[in-house]
Amino acid sequence: KSWTVASFIQKMCGFQQATIVLFDLHGEYTTAFGDYADVISATDLELPYWLMNSEEILGLMVDRSESAAPNQIAKFKELLQNAKDSHPENKALGIKKITIDTPVFFDFDAVLNEFRRLDTEMVPGATKPKQGPLYGDFTRLLMRIDSRLNDRRYDLIFKPKTYNTSASMEDLFRRLLGEKAGARKKVVVVDLSPVPFDVRSSVISLILRCLFDFVYWHRRTHKTRFPISVFADEAHIYLNDGDPATEAAKHSAERIAKEGRKYGISLTVISQRPREVSATILSQCNSFLCLRISNPEDQSYVKSLLPDSVRGITSMFSTLRRGECILLGDSVMMPTRIKIDRPNPQPQSDDVSFYKTWNEAPKDVDFAKVLHSWRNQEVMP
Repeated sequence: KSWTVASFIQKMCGFQQATIVLFDLHGEYTTAFGDYADVISATDLELPYWLMNSEEILGLMVDRSESAAPNQIAKFKELLQNAKDSHPENKALGIKKITIDTPVFFDFDAVLNEFRRLDTEMVPGATKPKQGPLYGDFTRLLMRIDSRLNDRRYDLIFKPKTYNTSASMEDLFRRLLGEKAGARKKVVVVDLSPVPFDVRSSVISLILRCLFDFVYWHRRTHKTRFPISVFADEAHIYLNDGDPATEAAKHSAERIAKEGRKYGISLTVISQRPREVSATILSQCNSFLCLRISNPEDQSYVKSLLPDSVRGITSMFSTLRRGECILLGDSVMMPTRIKIDRPNPQPQSDDVSFYKTWNEAPKDVDFAKVLHSWRNQEVMP
């Protein structure tokens, strides 16, 4: 699977204006594309909170099952609007109408401080001060927000150091699309291997939604399309149909799958467990590159996605050799059995050879170095 992805993208790099974004969950592709690629490691990745739309922010903050959720949502939107309107930099941008979804910088601490004030507000009563109208409504909300802010894994969202002004948005998108001045890259590998699972969905969701919005407004502004090809490796992990934790990422990907062709953004879904991937996304796929599938449930699921006229070909899936696949869909006249060229260089995805390694002379294990990397969540050079 990894070789097929690497081989495919290496050939796409032959185009002069290729723009490819690859989500790499295991650090397999960091050296697979040479000078064509810019690898963005999660250790220096920043996707600031102010880039989120209101629904994405509320999804991280508000528990909609709470009785106080309607008050929390209404007040959050009001304070968010005021924070964006009142920021001095935003006034100088010349935006005719700033909304709660406009991607401009705002002071998150100011919003929290106002929530804290309202949550403990006392107002004059007949004989003594009494609790304000929203007293205690935001206690649980503030606990959830403080939990996120104190969790260092969320620093890439809530504590940006590089992208902390509205003007920095251009630099961020140039980085995401490989368009840095003087060093254009055709492939941007987003290395998510150090990102914890519960943060990963938020990061992927935000990137997908921002890429879609960019091509949408590029077409509206220039009347031309800016084609972007997104490769979602290990898609069953974060585009899962039955996992509520991946809802945000799945929703962003479904929007690309359903509407992306109109604006010039495509989604390539890569998974060894297609049965676990969102059915909405797979139903929008026009072409399938099927390598060996031995699991009967996955075979039957892929079979259900295909037209009746070619469903019989699924009986070949379990007999395919390594590197062989069945190509079918809109890209070919009829289902075709093909052999994938070996990528050069190859991704770092080979299985370990127990026989070879265990036959080597014993050597000391540098436990300290391994544990240091583990504790710091960083890869040693």
